[in-house]
Order: sequence, then structure tokens, then C-alpha cells
Amino acid sequence: MCGIFAYAGTENAVPLLIEGLRSVEYRGYDSAGISVIDSSGAIQTVKRGDHKASLENLAAAVGDGQLSGGVGIGHTRWATHGEVNQKNSHPHASTSGSVSIAHNGIIENFLELKDELVDSGIEFVSDTDSEVLAHLVGRSVANGSNLREAVISAASRISGNTAVVAVSAAEPSIVVGLRVGNAGGIVVGKNVDAAVMASDTIALLPYTCEVIYLEPGEVVEIAQGSVQLFDLEGSATKRDPVVTNQNFEAAKKGNHPHFMSKEIAEQPEAIQGAMRGRADFAAGTLSLPEISLTHDQIMAIDRVVLTGMGTSLHTGMFGASVIETLARIPSVAENSSELRYRNPVLGSNTLVIAMTQSGETADTLAAMEHARRAGAPQGVILEMEGSQATRVADFTLGVRAGQEICVASTKTMIASMTTLLELAIFLAQARGEIDANHVKEIVGQMAELPALVAKALDLNGEVTDLADRLAKYEDLLYLGRGPQLPIALEGALKMKEIAYIHAEGNPAGEMKHGMNALLGPDMATVACAPNNDLYPKMLSNISEVKARGGEVVAIVTEGDGTVERIADNVIRVPECPELLQPFMTLIPLQLLAYRTALALGRDPDKPRNLAKTVTVE
Repeated sequence: MCGIFAYAGTENAVPLLIEGLRSVEYRGYDSAGISVIDSSGAIQTVKRGDHKASLENLAAAVGDGQLSGGVGIGHTRWATHGEVNQKNSHPHASTSGSVSIAHNGIIENFLELKDELVDSGIEFVSDTDSEVLAHLVGRSVANGSNLREAVISAASRISGNTAVVAVSAAEPSIVVGLRVGNAGGIVVGKNVDAAVMASDTIALLPYTCEVIYLEPGEVVEIAQGSVQLFDLEGSATKRDPVVTNQNFEAAKKGNHPHFMSKEIAEQPEAIQGAMRGRADFAAGTLSLPEISLTHDQIMAIDRVVLTGMGTSLHTGMFGASVIETLARIPSVAENSSELRYRNPVLGSNTLVIAMTQSGETADTLAAMEHARRAGAPQGVILEMEGSQATRVADFTLGVRAGQEICVASTKTMIASMTTLLELAIFLAQARGEIDANHVKEIVGQMAELPALVAKALDLNGEVTDLADRLAKYEDLLYLGRGPQLPIALEGALKMKEIAYIHAEGNPAGEMKHGMNALLGPDMATVACAPNNDLYPKMLSNISEVKARGGEVVAIVTEGDGTVERIADNVIRVPECPELLQPFMTLIPLQLLAYRTALALGRDPDKPRNLAKTVTVE
């Protein structure tokens, strides 16, 4: 779960590496470093391990122009093995310093390999598992292998998912990259003057819009204006590049103080992107041409399993609710990290839907592979089209929210919810559960969704005052029922992620089985209580909290005058059909977490110990 960038070309690589790392820093920012082959052919490495300041300190350290060279690699780290410090920063060097590598993933057998290398006389200078790779590659190069052969040989020795880039003083014009398993992607591109590779497409856009996504088990060798692919046997392969539709401008903050505030504000447009070309508001129809399942396959579905992690799991819970409600197919959301380990019953009549913003989440990819082996048809809902998940799934539903930079997902979730609602409508109509008039009614409601979300975003000032209050608590409880449960869980997750406050999301009906023991003046409660069929029960739950001395913030529908007689504070969201209520209650919870983080002096874009793309288990 780290950021990688490599360059081989005619310009000085140093400033280009720094800018490339800025593009992928959201994948990890515990430390940063670069290795450059200088004019003498020697590898020069500069690293910093200062957590969130690492990249800026690195940029300052190399900004005097003293270091230069046309070939180099860079890395931003999310720590797994070893503390956050300079010695554990990447790139890592072989003993002689003639090889340097940057690595993403986990080497599961690194202790065994480290013992072997130490016994052979090699001295380790870091606590990371990644340094093993540097020494394995360096030893092979010292024994006469070229860099590509050495990287392949090293990869054959390790267990676990790995993405690695390497340079060698013996071959100063090239960079070698390799991907094994689902350790995060490597994407490659070139123009006349340079070739580049990175762990995210966005870093390549200043150079080219034609890219090649490295598949697991592939090796790439880049040089000035040249990209060559190989398999793990060393045989050359060939694949045409694809044109990416990502926009480099989307990675800029504009007038917003943080990417998170920018991306929260972009949610009306994100919803529009998810509906574009699918919902015809004039005709009142909806189509999903991306779905490749036949009518017979759709009719044979007897269960839907939605899988994801974190925010994606909560999105899947919403999806399971609307699919059961509209399509009347038994549906369940499962955590990807557990799905395959419990040996689930999957088969040709089970539709598996994976949610993953990046398309690279290791556990979700593993769950998808398990589903594929079980013969289950599957789709994936994601932002990063062209990523590994799209090559595993039978069909892809892109959410088209635009590049999301903040580690904590916001606009991707709401666009994914929109896409899942479309999927539910599609399945319901295809199976005859709803007719054309019902579809027209729902599509008409969805046409109002961007405007409703924009109205909910106007709550920012009201939320700021409440955030100042919640910032004083060390423990928070979030409650929801039915379709509001995943929203409550997401609200708690956001508060944990960016404000570092212990927050638990719970089914409101579960309070009596444990949570009531924690209620009192030291724990505030946030309750999702819009006006729906479960509203009377939520009133009772709020009363339970108040009876035990707890402060309550309730999210209610406009015009509700009842809850405010019980709760300490209310946030009013626009009135809308019940099917769309989760979209309304999600917005203030995002804003509440963001504003609470600011009140506590946290950086919402770079929460500690987290990264955007989770490529380790």
C-alpha cells in the first residue's frame, strides 16, 4: 500500500520523480525517497522518514540541483514492517549499493529469507521485509544476471503479493518493474523522450494518455521512449496500450482547503456521472449496457453476494438492501477479508458484486478470484476502470465520480450507491418484479437526487457548531435501522478515520445487548432518524439514550418537530422518497467527521496509519 513512480528519459529525473510521488502520495505518506543513476553511473539515494512531512522534506533536500540523472525510481510508504523512520524508507539498496528497489506489498516469508541472507554475510540496515528484495536482486546481478533476470529470480523466492521497481548501476539506462499477485498495480506509458511507470494512472498523465496496466505475473522494462513486456519465464510479450479517460486537473484542490472538502462538494456531479448514459429521465427508462449477463443467467440468480471492505462494505450493505427491496432476490453484503476464508457456498446461480474504488484492494481481488473459481458470475463497481478487478469480473459498472484523492472516500461512495440503485432497478425490471411505470417513477425520483444532495451540502455551517461539541468526546455511538444502518456505520468509520475519535456504528435495536452499558455523559450518540417506517422505533432508541444521560445528535427530515423535543441537537436533511433517504443522511455524517477533524487539528486528507489503496492483507 505504497506509491511508486519511475522515470527513464532525457530530462533530469529528480524533479519529475518528486512530482510523480506527489501524484501517488495518497497511497502512503509515512516516508518518501528516490534513487537516481547519476552521470557517473552510480546510484544516489535520498530518503526521508518524517511521516506526513516526508515528501516535502525530500523535495527540499534535492531541490538545490546537486542531484541529477536521467533514470530513477521513487517511493512513498505506508508502513507494514518497521517503524516510520528514515532507515525503513524506500528505496532500499543491495549491500554494494549497485542495485536499488522500491516495493509495494508484503513478503510473507521474509524472516526465512532474511536469515538465509544474514547467514551468507549480508548485513541488513532496515527493519523492513522489502530490503530482502534488494539483497536478492543485488546478489543475482553480482553473479552475472541482468537486472530483469535478477528481479524475476528474486520474485520466485518470495511468498505474497508484490509490486517492485528496480534500477542497477550495471544497466544505467533502464528500470525494471514486476508485479506478482494483487499488491497494487503498475501502470506504464511512454512518449518520444521518456518512459514512466507508477502505481496509479494519474501520475502518467503529464506524459501520455496511452497506458499499459501490468498484469499479475508480468515484467516490464522501460528506457527512454521504450516499453518492453515479459512474462516470468523471461519471454517477451506484447499488448497494445489503452487510452485512459482520467483527468489530471481532477487531482487538484481548486479553491478548496482540502481534497476531502472538494470531493464532498463534488457529490452532486458524481451522482450525475453515475447516471450518465444509463438513466433516461425524459423517457423514464434505465439501461445498463455494461452488463453482459444473458436473460437466462439473470433469471437464474437465486442470491446476490456483495463484497467490499470499509466504505465499500457499507456501500454493499446499502446495495443488498435495495436489491432485496426492488428485485426481491436474497442479498447479503460480506467483508472481502473474510469471504473466501469461510469457504462460502457460491455457484453459477450466485451473482457476486464487488465494490472497490481502486480496483486493487487485495482482499477484494482475492474474494473475486475465489468467486471466479466457484463459477459465480460477477461484476465490479469501481472508479478506476482498467484496473485489475475489471479483468477478473465478467462486467464492470464504472461509477464515474472522477479521481478521488482524499484517503477517506466520499464521492466514490455516493456514486457507487447510485450505481447499485441502478443495478437493483435493472435486475428488478429484467426479472419482472417491477413494471415500466414503476421504473419511470423511480427514475423520476433519481432525477432529483443531485439537487437534493446539493441542498444537503448547505448544512456545512450548522454542522460546524456540532463538530466543535463532538470534538470534546473520546467515544461516540452511531445508530441506524434498516437502510440507515450502513449509513450509521459509515458515519462512525469516517469519524474514526479522520478525527481519530473512537466511534462505533450499531443497529439501534442492538443497544440493549451491550451498548446500553456504555451510555452516559461521556459518550455522545449520533442517530440517523429520517421520517420512514422505522421512525417510531428510532424515537424510542433516542429516548433510551437520553434516559441514560447521553447527548444526542439526530439527523431528521425537514419539518420534523418531534425529535427535537427529545434530542439535544438536530440536523435537518431534505425530504425525499424513502429509497433516497440514505443519500441524504450520508452527507451530514461526512461533513460532521470533516469538521470535527478540523476542530481537532487533524489533516483530513492524510489520516494517520491509513492509505487510499489497500494492497496488503
